[in-house]
Amino acid sequence: MRFHAARLPYLSDRNSRTGGSEMKRSLRAGVIGLGSAGSAHIGILRSLEDVTLVAAADSEPARLRKLDGIRTVRDVDELLELEPDYCVVATPIAEHERTGLALAAAGIHALIERPLASSASSAMRLARAFESAGLVGAVAHIERYDPTVQELGLRVHRGDFGTVYQVAARRHDGFAERNNVTGVSIDVIDLAMWLTGRHITSVAANVGHEGASPYEDLAAILLRLSGREIANIEVSRTSPHRERVVVVRADGGCVLADALTRTLTHYAEDRTTSYEVPIGEPLRSQHEAFRDALLGLPNDIATLRQGAAAVAAAEAVLMAARTGACVTPADHMLMHA
Repeated sequence: MRFHAARLPYLSDRNSRTGGSEMKRSLRAGVIGLGSAGSAHIGILRSLEDVTLVAAADSEPARLRKLDGIRTVRDVDELLELEPDYCVVATPIAEHERTGLALAAAGIHALIERPLASSASSAMRLARAFESAGLVGAVAHIERYDPTVQELGLRVHRGDFGTVYQVAARRHDGFAERNNVTGVSIDVIDLAMWLTGRHITSVAANVGHEGASPYEDLAAILLRLSGREIANIEVSRTSPHRERVVVVRADGGCVLADALTRTLTHYAEDRTTSYEVPIGEPLRSQHEAFRDALLGLPNDIATLRQGAAAVAAAEAVLMAARTGACVTPADHMLMHA
């Protein structure tokens, strides 16, 4: 990743010294969009080490009035006048591309809420804009940062369980705010690619509606990945029973991660092993990873190309459900374009 030269002064501010020693200043962050997601991001940024929240932007005055102790502005242009190092984009999805492209043009790094954009082509324009400007761009695929899933990913990527053949995920929940189930499944689709390190080559899917609901409330998704792994995903948005489970089948047996009970268990032929899961807050871990990416430290952000691949796969899910055919998403082209 190439960094925009104008965006690196926080690594070492040579104009700020104490006793002759060089001082590091905090990253300056802004938040764009003050709905539920934006408000949650503000809650983390208020106390994130090495980061100063400089302002929040929203076009609705009522939302701005609810914030205490934070400078507020009406739009992206006003926010850019405050010279942030990076911004969190938590606007409605339809505004992600316009907002993200404005930030890229101004040389500002960005963490963008998921899904990255309303279409794969829009998502890819964002990815290319940030890459061309040498900027860090990431997508807020929060499921990666659940502490149980993080521990699973650490052990899978380290090779503790051998070659991965299958990823199975079940996510059932009841959401007060009704929306299409693909908004939930896109995080789990990202998990399948992240855990295997592969792109998706084939999608089969069915989606369902509860009663006369205009929304897709249920989904059953089958993915084929580029290393010939398979992933099966079961999702519902209207279940009275909560479940967030990821199962990995590998050479070394079966590994079950339960995010609700915070348990990680490895089942092998001759033994069962339970692993300790560190305590963590997913949203804070996500922000720490993005901050570390800006500081040039080891990190595991969801890149914009990975976000574009997840959007392409979600589009393929809807097409496969509509046509009854297996669909090849554009993500394999996006990842290597």
